[in-house]
Amino acid sequence: MLTITMKKITQIPLTKWLTFGFLALGVLLILVFGVRSFRSFKQMRYVRAEGLDRGDASVDAIRGWMTLDYVAVAYAVPEEYLLNYLGIPFEQRNGHETLRDLNRIYDLGLSADRQDQRVIEAVAEAIEAYRANPVVTGLDDIRPWMTIRYISVSTGVSETYIFEQIGIPAENDNEFKDLGRLDKEYRYEGGLRALIDTLRNALANYEKAP
Repeated sequence: MLTITMKKITQIPLTKWLTFGFLALGVLLILVFGVRSFRSFKQMRYVRAEGLDRGDASVDAIRGWMTLDYVAVAYAVPEEYLLNYLGIPFEQRNGHETLRDLNRIYDLGLSADRQDQRVIEAVAEAIEAYRANPVVTGLDDIRPWMTIRYISVSTGVSETYIFEQIGIPAENDNEFKDLGRLDKEYRYEGGLRALIDTLRNALANYEKAP
C-alpha cells in the first residue's frame, strides 16, 4: 500500500505539469496563428487600398514583406525580368524570398535617400523600366532576360521544338536560364544577337507550319 501511495503522489505533479504544458502550448499556438492572421488581414487591406489586386498600383506601394513572384504578378512584370534586373545569380534564384530577405542575403544596403531598403528601390526601377518598354502579348520581341520556359509559355511553342531549333540541349535546367546566360555557357556562334535571331526565326517558322 505504501508503494502504491508513493506512486500516486509522484504521478500527480507530473500530470499537472503535462496539463500545464499542453495549455501553454495551446496558448502559444493561438498567439502565433493569431498574429499571422492579423498580419495577413493588414496586408490584404493594404493590397486592396493600393490597387495591388487590380494591377494599377504605384511602385511606391512596394513593401519589404512582398515576394518577388508576388511583385511580378501584382505589377504584371515577368519574374525573369526582375531577377535579371537585380542581377541575382541563376543558382540562387528564388521568387519566394521576401524583398526584405533578398536585401539581407545580398547585402544591398539602403536606398539612395537612405529611407528604405535598396532592393525595394531597385525593384521599383525595374518595373518603371519594363513599363517604359513592355513586351506585348504574343512575344513579338525577344530579349536577353527571357528564358526558354518563359518564351514557350508566352507563345505556346513547345520547349522541345525551341531547343532543337537553337541547338542547345534541354538539360541542366536550361529552360530556366535567361538567354544571356545560355549564350555565355554554350558560347553560341555569333553571340547573343545570333541566338535571339535564331529564336525569332524558329518561332516564325513554327507559326507557318501546317
